[in-house]
Amino acid sequence: MSTVPTVNLSSGYDFPLIGYGTFGGNDAPEQVYKAAKAALEAGYRHFDTAYVYQTEEALGKAIKESNVDRQDLFITTKLWQHFHAPEHVRPVFERSLKNLQMDYVDLYLMHWPMSFKFTGYEFDEIRIKPGADQKQTHVPIIDTWREMEKLVKDGLVRSIGVSNFTIPMLEDLLSKCEIPPSVNQVEIHPNLPQEKLLSYCKSNNIILTAYSPIGNPGYRKKTLKTVDEPLVKEIADKYNKTPVQVILNWGVNRGYAVIPKSVTPSRIAANLEYFKMDEKDVDAITELGKQSINRTCNPTVIFGPDNNIFAGEQ
Repeated sequence: MSTVPTVNLSSGYDFPLIGYGTFGGNDAPEQVYKAAKAALEAGYRHFDTAYVYQTEEALGKAIKESNVDRQDLFITTKLWQHFHAPEHVRPVFERSLKNLQMDYVDLYLMHWPMSFKFTGYEFDEIRIKPGADQKQTHVPIIDTWREMEKLVKDGLVRSIGVSNFTIPMLEDLLSKCEIPPSVNQVEIHPNLPQEKLLSYCKSNNIILTAYSPIGNPGYRKKTLKTVDEPLVKEIADKYNKTPVQVILNWGVNRGYAVIPKSVTPSRIAANLEYFKMDEKDVDAITELGKQSINRTCNPTVIFGPDNNIFAGEQ
C-alpha cells in the first residue's frame, strides 16, 4: 500500500489527502457499514460523512468494531442548513457525536452557505423533496460560525471549515472570524478544475477537499466521461494505473484532498493508491477539462431557484 500524503491544516492537525466518502442513497447506511470496514482494512484513516447523509451511525459502528485507534483517524462531518440558527448548532452536533460514538470530531464543516427554516432534528423533518423551492432564512454565516468556534474552544472539534463556499464568501468569513476555516470542501473534477478557487485557498492557507473527484459517472448522458478520454487512458498506461486512479491523483498532485466513494472492496483499495505525476500530465488533464466545464451538483436543482449561490461562477 502506498503512503497517503498529508498536509498540515491551519489548526495544526495533519490532514490525509485521500479519504473515504460516505454519501449515498436509501441503502447507504448498510452499504457504508460494510464498505467502511473494507476501507479501514485497506488502510483508510480519513473518513468523510455528514448528519444529513444518515451514515454517521454506520461509520461509527464500523470504526468501533475495528482495531484502529481513534487517535489514528481523521473524521469529518457536517452541519446541515436547517441548523444554522445559533441555538441549533450544538444540539445537532451532539447528535452527530452520538451517532459516531465519539467524543470529538477532527473536522466540522458548514455543509452549505445557505440557511433554511428549522423544522426539527429528525431526518424525515429535514428531507428536501424533489422539485422543492427551499427558501433561505438568511442567518448570517458569521453567527453560525461563532457557534462552531465554541465547539473548538470546548474541545469537541479540532478543526472547522466550510463547504461549497465561493471566493467572496470566504473573503467575508475571513474578515470576521476568530478561527479561520481550515478546509473548504467543493466539487472539483477535470470538468470543473476550480483553478481560481484553488489558487485563492492556497494563498490563504485553506485546504480544499474535492467531492465528486472523478465527476459523476453516468450523470452526463451525451458527454464523454473523463475516465474514457484517450488522453487520460494514455496517462494511465504511462503510470500503469487505471483512469480513475489517474484522475484521483491529478487532484492530490494539485494539492487538495479527494474523497472518492465505492462499495466494491477492490476499488476501495485501488482508490487509496497515491503516486507522483509529472507536472505536464497534471496540466494536460486540467486543460482537457476546460473544454467542457460542467457542475454536477447544482443547488438550484437540488434546493430550488432561491439557492443560486454559484451565479457567475464556473
